[in-house]
Amino acid sequence: MDELLLRKGMSRREFLDWIIKGGLLTTLAGLLFPALAYLWPVTRRGPVSGLIEVGRADDIGVWGSKKTVVGGTAFLILRTPNEYKAFSAVCTHLGCIVSWDDTKRQIACPCHAGFFDVEGRVISGPPPSPLPPHEVKVIDGKLFLRP
Repeated sequence: MDELLLRKGMSRREFLDWIIKGGLLTTLAGLLFPALAYLWPVTRRGPVSGLIEVGRADDIGVWGSKKTVVGGTAFLILRTPNEYKAFSAVCTHLGCIVSWDDTKRQIACPCHAGFFDVEGRVISGPPPSPLPPHEVKVIDGKLFLRP
């Protein structure tokens, strides 16, 4: 091995420096990538299309809500006095799962105090965009969601 290194003009010290620098660079990339992935705004959509049955309409009271997962994506279904509304339950800030606060009648993100109104629009906090809406229908007393 020494002969091979000496023939190419690289000393043992230079070779070890190269190995150490490569290891440090690999370690830094391994630490940096998950941190950047965590900070990147998240929106996810499942691969499912079409209407999917997600429960009975009677299960949600007026100004109540239900969380459901379809195709690997979380959804929040709200019931107002006039209609049902569905939104992605994934916060547009860092991907936390949002909840319905029935006393304030707001959608709240527990991670960083982000709040959305009943239409999914940002009221306050760090979320950069509104919650994506999804079609929800009531057919024969059953709730159907289009992811």
